Amino acid sequence: MKKRTIIVLAAISVLLVGCNIKKTSSSSGSNLSSNVSSSSSANPDLSTIEIYATNDIHGQVKENASCPGIGKLGTFLKQRKAESNTLLFDQGDAWQGSVYSNHNHGKLITDVMNYVRYDARSIGNHDFDWGVDVIKENNQRSYGGYTTPVLAGNIYDFDFSTKVEGDTQQAEIGIKSLTINLDGLKIGVLGGIGRDQITSINSLFTRDIAFKDHVEFIKEEAQRLRNEENCNLIICSIHTGQESVTGEGLQKYVDLFLCGHTHKQEYSHEGSTYYVQAAGYEKSISHITIKYRKSTNSLLSTKVSYLDKTDISAKVQNIDPEIQTIINNYNVDSLANTVFASNVSGYFDRYEQSSNLMAKAIMDRTIAEGHSDVLFSMINEARDGLPYSTSWTFADIFECFPFDNIVYIATVKGRELQSQLNYNYICRNSSITNDEIDLNGDYKIAVLDYVYFHTNADRYYNYFWITGGTSNVTLSNNYRDILTDWMVENHYNTGNLLNSSDYSFSQWNHNKSAFSFV
Repeated sequence: MKKRTIIVLAAISVLLVGCNIKKTSSSSGSNLSSNVSSSSSANPDLSTIEIYATNDIHGQVKENASCPGIGKLGTFLKQRKAESNTLLFDQGDAWQGSVYSNHNHGKLITDVMNYVRYDARSIGNHDFDWGVDVIKENNQRSYGGYTTPVLAGNIYDFDFSTKVEGDTQQAEIGIKSLTINLDGLKIGVLGGIGRDQITSINSLFTRDIAFKDHVEFIKEEAQRLRNEENCNLIICSIHTGQESVTGEGLQKYVDLFLCGHTHKQEYSHEGSTYYVQAAGYEKSISHITIKYRKSTNSLLSTKVSYLDKTDISAKVQNIDPEIQTIINNYNVDSLANTVFASNVSGYFDRYEQSSNLMAKAIMDRTIAEGHSDVLFSMINEARDGLPYSTSWTFADIFECFPFDNIVYIATVKGRELQSQLNYNYICRNSSITNDEIDLNGDYKIAVLDYVYFHTNADRYYNYFWITGGTSNVTLSNNYRDILTDWMVENHYNTGNLLNSSDYSFSQWNHNKSAFSFV
């Protein structure tokens, strides 16, 4: 690694400059390179690079109280890109989270990113929520002849049956790195995902892939970019929190880390290396200004600031017409605005009433589909609480339950139930009155696929470590559709009262403490 002179400045600044980039594939197939026409400056020995980074957008297409929406955000970034020496990056989890994005499996967000011409985006754990084939399809999309490069350098092939990681990097999911020539500098950009995030993905979608140690990947690829590609600056765009990359000695290899996953607006530094992450759901984006002296190959300063909805809205008077066209092409307003509960009383908290409500709907559907011997339904917590409102639309329900989880009817051991009751939500079958559970006995439950097939970082079933993955019996719809159907069946969409007090932990059907284990 080349010796660098370091002067660290930590400050808040907003400097808006940008560039136009033309990308071409390298001969290796594992990297991309960019040639950028640089602008002259007052001091040709100094380079100023502006970087804007988004993370964990989670499908926020519509503007709301805290986020600008993809229309304004995309327009703002397009404006910045039209100026000189600007780079745009995203750190993953852009697609999953709202009906407006989920309904098209992230195509809308992908099209906007391509139109804006992001320089690269990284893979996030929620990008796997519809399986690898959707990732590959979105990766191949282009808009205006441009396709955003995708970074997933530590994702390799895997044999689930033997638990053996392979040696083939999965370039169709994302490449290892790319290089960008900008204002007299060669910038190496590498990216991936935190190793342990394999546990945050439905294991049904990751049987053939593994996330290798991201720390070792970063060291190896950064050294290659520095020594073989002769890069002046190294940027790592990775879907993992700062705590996963700090304290690992990586400041010896990388100049700037752009992070994601934990939704924390934060930055820190080790020496001259900065670790930066913005808040999720478009609540803020990161802005980093790097100053570099070319004659001495020296990083002079790194400044970090954040822009929120107010900052972005002040710069965007009208949404870019092309971005508005993209949004209109995926219009699902009719479905999103469909009312499924019109007389709601009280607050349905994420950690109590909302999750219990879903468990109740699944239990009723389980019995209706002929599984009357199921002891209880089991789900993990909701993504968010249902809105404190007298009515709920499909969009509201989607924000709370944005995944497409399938419900499995599984026979599991009593000792597995004992382990899982404290970590999940249940609704008890009221026709089964026996409170005693034999630790070695067999019991039927209706359980979400994410919970039933959950594995640890070493890829062994760990929630249901004895019986996990042995059932292939499912209910007819995903859990969110089960809930909305249940609301219609019980006439909550036409005025029947839906009261939060009926779904508190004090209710019998949701009382886990009633069970004893022998």
